[in-house]
Amino acid sequence: MKKFLIFVCIALTMFLTACSGGQFNVYNDDTKFLLKYGFSPEKESPYFDVTIPSDWKIQSTSMPIGLYWTEVNFLSRDIGYNIEKYKGKTVKAVIYRLNEKLPGQGESSKYTYPVNAVILRDGENIIGAWLEFNASTPLSLKKNYIETLTERPWIDWVASHGFLKELSSPAVDKLTPEELIYAYFNGINKGDKGLIYSTLSIDVLHDMLYVNRPAGVLYNTDFESNSMELNTKSATVLSIDENTSYVPVKNRNIYESKEYKVTVNIALKSEDNVSIRSGRNTFFFIISKSTKDSPWKIESIGTGP
Repeated sequence: MKKFLIFVCIALTMFLTACSGGQFNVYNDDTKFLLKYGFSPEKESPYFDVTIPSDWKIQSTSMPIGLYWTEVNFLSRDIGYNIEKYKGKTVKAVIYRLNEKLPGQGESSKYTYPVNAVILRDGENIIGAWLEFNASTPLSLKKNYIETLTERPWIDWVASHGFLKELSSPAVDKLTPEELIYAYFNGINKGDKGLIYSTLSIDVLHDMLYVNRPAGVLYNTDFESNSMELNTKSATVLSIDENTSYVPVKNRNIYESKEYKVTVNIALKSEDNVSIRSGRNTFFFIISKSTKDSPWKIESIGTGP
């Protein structure tokens, strides 16, 4: 009887301990964490695996993955985390759409936009976290942009980390704006993604990390399959005309820019889910310099001026 009572006491103790301790609930923990900064998730989202690269340098012939990690690490440090310690390690990440919205910057400050929160964990431990304004521009959970923290334009921060030098491509960097446009379409015709990447500005490459990002990843690593870059069989440039009356939009990350009307005869691989068709197409290229000493790069490609 005595042994039985001891067994019951042990079992009861174990049960009460389990109940008091409970199992770790990552969503509840994330919610408490975000509430500290005035944010709350719309709903629970699944975690996914992310391997943090061991090398955060970038090159002119691919997506600037190292820029992504340097940027979000800088913003995570604003709240006391250092992702750099986990280089080369596979961790867990989650992206939450938040209930709260944030105002835009400059002329867009009278409008509010959706915000995501990204949290990284190694096991149960948070190792980094930041916000994504309008599913693209990153900022810290204290609502600080890189420009706010450094008190200088984003492009100056980029240059200070050596990224503009790392994007250097001697063959492309000496081209005129017109030659750069020809090089872009030459890369498409050759299927040379490295050449295409080397014609694009770091601002464009940064945006490409986020645009139409699929679920379960932090960033894009390549062009979209239905993009003009990958969905074109051939492209023949028919004419390039500079718009001499073009007035650039004020942008602290661009030193100088020009606009060109480009007429191209294009043969597409597929016309499904794309905004252009095979045949004669007109595009408007903005060609820019990030700094006074930067080479010309493609800042944007549109179908209207």
